[in-house]
Amino acid sequence: MDEKKRQGAGVTSGGGWANVAAELRNAIDEGRHAPGSRLPSERTLSEQYGVSRVTMRRAIAELEGEGLLRVARGSGAYVRADMPVRFKLGDKVRFGKDLTARDANLTRKVLSTREIPANADIAKRLNLQQGEAVLEMCVVAYADALPVSVVTRSCSAERFADLAEKFAATGSFTTALRDYGVTDYWRRSTDITARMPTEAEARLLQQSRLTPVLAYAGEDIDANGTIISCQIGCFASERVVVTV
Repeated sequence: MDEKKRQGAGVTSGGGWANVAAELRNAIDEGRHAPGSRLPSERTLSEQYGVSRVTMRRAIAELEGEGLLRVARGSGAYVRADMPVRFKLGDKVRFGKDLTARDANLTRKVLSTREIPANADIAKRLNLQQGEAVLEMCVVAYADALPVSVVTRSCSAERFADLAEKFAATGSFTTALRDYGVTDYWRRSTDITARMPTEAEARLLQQSRLTPVLAYAGEDIDANGTIISCQIGCFASERVVVTV
């Protein structure tokens, strides 16, 4: 089946603008529509996907809202040249799988570590007693040299002593945690809100304090349901698309 028929069959079987948007999103992610390129006309896309122009218009509007497309009135829809990083939100959060960027190298760096007494909020998140020693790590993620997120990752200093050093050696928290008997872990919950960045966040993300960030907070649990860490941070909203 050729590409045109394959896309049409896929959309027709599922139906709706969301399916069309998903097909277009995949085409963009896979490079079938290059950054900066103009999409075929609305009429051509409607025929290609076997849907009405109203449905196609809604799908394009969805991808424009996600930041993948730029729509110029009278000219058409263009794939963003500065393609955003995509973060897939699920119950398993793995940097290498969940944060993706085409044509960019994704890396993380621990900027600072310190051992501090747990305040009331962190103690509650980690199920510790207030004042217990907590290992706090400030981690920044980059797409090439461009920062896309900054997060403070906190965990029990007693259970996870030297975690920062092990992460630096392996480049992976998943791998580093195995030395502590954590063979797998899950994200218990993630809350995401939009807000203005702090001065420190704006500086680390290399953005204006007048540009909102996507702030998030979550806790990770191991196979026994024990909380192993909490993460409080933010994404640069102009560079990251969160997919649920």
